[in-house]
Amino acid sequence: MTNENIIFGIDIAKGSLHSKEKPGYAVVILRNGDIEHHRMVSLHKFMRMVLMEKPSMIAVDNIYEIVSDKRDLISFLQKLPAGTKLVQVTGGEQLMPLTKLAREQGLSFDRFDPNEEALVCARLAQMDIGCEVSAFEDKTMIKVSRARSPGRGGWSQNRYRRKMHGYVRQKARDVEDHLNEQSKTMGFKFSQNITERFGGYSKAEFLVDAPRSQLHIGSGKYGDVQVSVKSIERDALVFKPLKTKKRDYIIVGIDPGTTTALAVLTLDGELRMLHSSRTISIPEVIEMIAEQGRPLVIASDVFPTPNAVEKIRRAFNAVSSSPFEVLSAQSKIEFATPYGYSNNHERDAIAAAVSFFRKNKNKLEQIRKKIPRGMDAGEVIAQVVRGKSMESVISGLAKPELKEPPSSEVSEKNEEEALNLKVSIRKYEEIIDEMKDHQDFFKTELAFKDDKIRELEELIKKQRSEVYKKLKKDKTIQIKDMDIQRLQNKISEKNKKISELNDRVHKLKRVRRLEISGRVLPVKIIFSFTKDSILKTQEAVGIKKDDIILLKDASGGGVITAKMVADLGVRALIVCNEMSHAAEEELFNLGVPVLRAKDVNIQFDTTEDLAVINPEDIKNALDEWIKNAQKRRMAAKEEWLKSLVDEYRSERRRELKA
Repeated sequence: MTNENIIFGIDIAKGSLHSKEKPGYAVVILRNGDIEHHRMVSLHKFMRMVLMEKPSMIAVDNIYEIVSDKRDLISFLQKLPAGTKLVQVTGGEQLMPLTKLAREQGLSFDRFDPNEEALVCARLAQMDIGCEVSAFEDKTMIKVSRARSPGRGGWSQNRYRRKMHGYVRQKARDVEDHLNEQSKTMGFKFSQNITERFGGYSKAEFLVDAPRSQLHIGSGKYGDVQVSVKSIERDALVFKPLKTKKRDYIIVGIDPGTTTALAVLTLDGELRMLHSSRTISIPEVIEMIAEQGRPLVIASDVFPTPNAVEKIRRAFNAVSSSPFEVLSAQSKIEFATPYGYSNNHERDAIAAAVSFFRKNKNKLEQIRKKIPRGMDAGEVIAQVVRGKSMESVISGLAKPELKEPPSSEVSEKNEEEALNLKVSIRKYEEIIDEMKDHQDFFKTELAFKDDKIRELEELIKKQRSEVYKKLKKDKTIQIKDMDIQRLQNKISEKNKKISELNDRVHKLKRVRRLEISGRVLPVKIIFSFTKDSILKTQEAVGIKKDDIILLKDASGGGVITAKMVADLGVRALIVCNEMSHAAEEELFNLGVPVLRAKDVNIQFDTTEDLAVINPEDIKNALDEWIKNAQKRRMAAKEEWLKSLVDEYRSERRRELKA
């Protein structure tokens, strides 16, 4: 939080940002009316003072005395505490001399003394004179990401990556909850963009429609997660005046309808804005008018005033103006031509505003002539147009020193005012009589329209009933067709499943017949040495204890698949090509014979989904494998004994040497 009672003034005292010598600055601190001077302060020390004191404003006569370019300015603004404003007291794009500004505000200083210049800058900022320098939009980007790269890693890398992404997701959710809670009280909106990765998020970005100072979220690292909070840079620098200009009164002409047109005139009859659109809403029109000034009169070119125009008028509590006679197309063209327009809607909007201005132009000029010097002419005109007398308005707005004692002219003014009122009353009585005639005409028209509407409603009701029946019938047929299609798809799926099950049953029957015959032994085929292929064969033909398995492709298998085959309790495994040493060793240790296809006579059926073998051939091959296995185990045992003897001899030699 910034301290509203502290303002820093700064002016360069020696050196330059573009010279080899680092510049020194004169700094003045205004704190609760007290003045504190600091001479020859470096920019680094100045930033430390700013971060410690957290002033509401830093005032300077030219920002390029403390920064060299836009990038340097952005870096400087990012380092400032949230809420601290950088103020250029001499203005925005067009700079005014500091001496002139000070003289206008009754301040004097020695322009050759940096300390006095810094003090004047602070004083002017305290008076809300100058422009805030803004390089950022009122939007903030919050980025939650990994604080480090996971790298290639080893066995535990996947677990570490999943854990890190989980931390990022948790932090992103914390930030989202914080933004949701703040948005309820502060009314801003935000959007998010999430990059999902294994175990969580690798990155989450939040674009918030609020300045950074309102969010109370800071950048930093949190273990394996980092949070970056940055304001969105503007394309160009913006200088915002500290003191907003007073909004003047305006005359607004509106032409509502499918295309809404809007014309804004000043009280001097100058066109300030002209706009038309097919998609603009009433709230948007109200907002657009408010940006141009304070509406005194809301005018339309028709009578009575349309509802849309009346809603806009009530929003500003403005005076309504509608012509008592319909404006002809020729009159509208005459009113709008001097200003220029793009379509008839803009023409009508201009005509509505200009019609009021021309009718009251002389009266406005008379009011201006009677306004004392120094009084706000717009405010006086506004109050008179709203119905107050000229004298009461002037007496109410005049300062005590501007008030004049009553004079003999007052009675003359009262008589003139009474005469004007009588003329106005006579004029309005004529208008009222004319409006009564219009009212009778419109009542007749309304009765005729009501009868016509009733006839049309009866016709619509009849046609709607017939159309509804037809639509209901069509809808029922459509629903039935959808049900039929759904059931047909379901039947197709069931037939496919039945076909697959029938194929499986046929295979199982053939295997069973071969087992019962005893003339040959069935050989069940596994096409590749993988987990999926083993499970597929087991599902199709079934693999049980003492089955003989043919492995068409033995490459690619390992210890896990070897153990999987051994757990099935097969009698023997016949391979057509070389098997990995690790898998073959595992099968040997688990007691599963591995035979070569060339050593046995295998016969395939026509589909090659099933094979058979002579019982005598498999018996001979198994006997041969058992003999070789016994020799291999014997050789392994001899090798083991030999290693024990060699180890014992080596141990004895070491003892003798000792």
